[in-house]
Amino acid sequence: MEVLKLMLSQRGVNTTVSESIETDFPATITKFDKVFVYTSSRSRISDKDIDSMIEITQKNGGDLSIVVVPIPPSANILSALRQRSDKIQLFHTGQLQFDITTHRKICPHRILNDDEKKAFAEKYHIKDALNQMPMIDSQDIMARWIGAKPGDIVEIIRKSESAGATPYYRVCVADVTL
Repeated sequence: MEVLKLMLSQRGVNTTVSESIETDFPATITKFDKVFVYTSSRSRISDKDIDSMIEITQKNGGDLSIVVVPIPPSANILSALRQRSDKIQLFHTGQLQFDITTHRKICPHRILNDDEKKAFAEKYHIKDALNQMPMIDSQDIMARWIGAKPGDIVEIIRKSESAGATPYYRVCVADVTL
């Protein structure tokens, strides 16, 4: 839970105050600001569970559901998550063992704010980001870590010996394979 709190605080979510939400849903539900964290007591979740979590979150004034499960999700669940990636994210416990942003091989990622997106689009004459830019999948681990949702522009700072630190930009999409 500490790594999850670190991830949320890096997104700007206040993690010093939390609230437990009581429901009959088979998970421990913790609320941080408008983010609801579901720690599942089962190893697998279903499509119905995803809808239920989103509904519980929205009924209680939340914007985002984060689900923590003990094992990686199936292909069917990943597909369902992609369709709702603006409302829910899933991590399995193996992905929350340490802060991946501190790994030496991970390039820094960040989401551009609205003013930066506008300036970026004007600078590079981008009218339709989905058709004019490279993409990053909403289920990419760094996209999920920083909280990228479809439509967000993600800046990635790559480091090389010859070019130094160079920014690259990707538009977040629900599913890159489509």
